[in-house]
Amino acid sequence: MKRLTMRNYARAVSVTDALVLLATSLVTYLINYGSFQSTDNINSDGILRVNVSPQFVGAGLYFGWLVFLVIFKTRDIKIVGSDFAEYRRVLSASLSVLGTLAFVALFFKVDVSRVYVSEVIVVGLVVLLIVRRLGRAWLHKQRQAGRFRRRVAIYGPSAEIELELQKYQSNKEAEFEPVMTIEDNKVLNLKFVNQDKTSTVDLEHLAEALAAEGVELLQVVGTGPSSAQMHRRLYWALDGWDISFVVSPAITGVSSSKLTTRVIAGSPLMEITSTKFTGPQYLIKTVMDLVLGLLAFLISLPVVLITALIVKLEDKGPAFFTQTRVGLNGKQFTIYKLRSMKVGAELEHAERQKALADKATNKNMFKDPEDPRITKVGKVIRKYSIDELPQFLNVLKGDMSLVGPRPPLLSEVEEWKQHETRRLLVKPGVTGPWQIGGRSLLTWEETVAIDLAYVENWTVLTDLSIIFKTIVYVVRGRGAF
Repeated sequence: MKRLTMRNYARAVSVTDALVLLATSLVTYLINYGSFQSTDNINSDGILRVNVSPQFVGAGLYFGWLVFLVIFKTRDIKIVGSDFAEYRRVLSASLSVLGTLAFVALFFKVDVSRVYVSEVIVVGLVVLLIVRRLGRAWLHKQRQAGRFRRRVAIYGPSAEIELELQKYQSNKEAEFEPVMTIEDNKVLNLKFVNQDKTSTVDLEHLAEALAAEGVELLQVVGTGPSSAQMHRRLYWALDGWDISFVVSPAITGVSSSKLTTRVIAGSPLMEITSTKFTGPQYLIKTVMDLVLGLLAFLISLPVVLITALIVKLEDKGPAFFTQTRVGLNGKQFTIYKLRSMKVGAELEHAERQKALADKATNKNMFKDPEDPRITKVGKVIRKYSIDELPQFLNVLKGDMSLVGPRPPLLSEVEEWKQHETRRLLVKPGVTGPWQIGGRSLLTWEETVAIDLAYVENWTVLTDLSIIFKTIVYVVRGRGAF
């Protein structure tokens, strides 16, 4: 059976784009004009004006749109189906169609229906983006089944290769699949991943050997005294072959939006923009916390009050639970929750953590799925995160944000390593990467990794994405205990 590649997916996207735009143009036309009119395509209306029939305008929009989608490389296999740049390019291509039509109409004094053109562009763009998003969801499932993956060969020192392979194994997206490693030696020894198979090849025939295995990308990791010269030779060896050459930076976990290439003293260098928690984006985040936090507080208030009554009736204990947590820049604050454990359960926390230390998935953030301290009502409200709803009050007080790392206990912070304290550079969140990344099923190392990635690369769009994903995860109740 022929292996499905991203080139096959890109071709399918091209066909889908054409069908989507054709359907959009026809439906919008029929809505505006009722039926196809048998009129001349172009009529002169005096010396200064030219009338163009809607059919001709629609056809021009359709074919022009397809051309601009090609010009802006919206189906480039490097970005289609995974990179956010795909959406930006589709948007740019669509706006260019509108701009070109506006220029032609103004310069040649052509009369066209502005309403019809606007409807076609707006509806077409929205449908294009929706279909692209649905395509990504389908592609993600296909990749989990081992299809449409981009094959990668990794070159470098054995220790660096091993670390890189571990990163691939923990990558849940599975867009790239390492199939071969090449150790940084004088002789190029090819070792196939998950296969007891090796071979030797000279540099001159490396590209041919990679192509034979369907490798689309050669990734170089690690550096050494002779690395620069060897990396250049590897790059030259791929000339004329459809194989991408990428070099892993020494620093990882940085968003592509923060990277800029600069040439200094004749050498290409990578500049990384420092993490900032000020400026317009952070102001928007603050306003969003106040507005959406107030809205969420008011909407959740009836649920909180009803649940509080049920908690109270179960064992006559207090309905709410307060605890000291560590927030922005290490400042301590009081967090509010609906009580999900029996009264006095926090006094047994350290004892149970020590007793079950060997079994715990997360040694720092102790969570026991069979914790006997949890009440019957507590199991339900924990599963669907109802116990967290009072934290919207923390958001309104300014102690927390809607989105951010999980608010830690002081005892947890005391066990942190220095780099882990960077999680305190932003306000803790009611939801965050931990909640949508696996929650209590994550190890401590995985928790730190996703939280630091959020701190380093957060944006308003990231926050909105996490909020929407949280709703889905809460409904599923996965990893909550």
